[in-house]
Amino acid sequence: MTMHVPTMSLREFDDAQRRMPPGLAGRTQRMRACATRAAWCGCCGAARRLLRLCFAAVRHGDGEIAEMLVTEAEHYLGSGRHPVNCPQAPPRPATRGGRAPAQGRVPGWTGLPGALGAATDASWKRGTCGIGYVVGDGRWGMRGWTFGPQDPTGPRRVLVSELRAVGLLLDRVEDDRDLVLLVDSLSALRYLRAWRRGDTGLMPDGYDLRPRRSGAAPSLVRLARRVVGRPGLRMEYVKGHSGHPLNETADSLASIARRRVTETFDSTARAEGLVEAFLHAWHRTGGIAA
Repeated sequence: MTMHVPTMSLREFDDAQRRMPPGLAGRTQRMRACATRAAWCGCCGAARRLLRLCFAAVRHGDGEIAEMLVTEAEHYLGSGRHPVNCPQAPPRPATRGGRAPAQGRVPGWTGLPGALGAATDASWKRGTCGIGYVVGDGRWGMRGWTFGPQDPTGPRRVLVSELRAVGLLLDRVEDDRDLVLLVDSLSALRYLRAWRRGDTGLMPDGYDLRPRRSGAAPSLVRLARRVVGRPGLRMEYVKGHSGHPLNETADSLASIARRRVTETFDSTARAEGLVEAFLHAWHRTGGIAA
């Protein structure tokens, strides 16, 4: 039977970190998720117990014992079997993501009352696009692709990509809760509001309306139908790069999605880390959507 070791609060962990000697502070900082979030991971629980003892040893001035305890905790984290959703699990092998969407959920903000806040964004560079979204309850997603000669997007690629980011969000967030969507593209917002008024036939110039190879309707056609059929959706403009945590998160996810098409790196771990950091910042402000 695995002994349950309670997680630390963020304040408790940060206070202990401030007392750590420079040689150990970096090593214990890398265990932050284990200390504060990985409540039901057995190997993280063992490491967390050692980490608590390490912090106590530092308080009593016993640096040699503290270093031994950190080394043992690192062993548990590096060699133990973590659950699939453990936030302290060792990084997954780096892969090139291609067109496949990536999505996840950072724990800690489920069950929040009231309307959900969300943001979407797109990143386009040299024929490669990335789109991303984040929701205030911890959900996030991204997707990237390269435009080819048969791409149905048409000449307004940036606009269509911004709208596709909204589609990626609404594909994931299908529940009936009210949703406040922040968009930093005024052009995209005009189309979304037109669709909301019922003008679902309005599409960007040059966008190919023929059914796709699978027989499905084009993604923007499906998005227009979804927007008009979701009364709890409210769309608002947010100025890009103005420091709003949700918008900054969506922008960063879109950039990661674009890069993962052509580069090899652990994009999922990068995405999870920034989503967690930005959502902490957003919820500290009271989770105000705009």
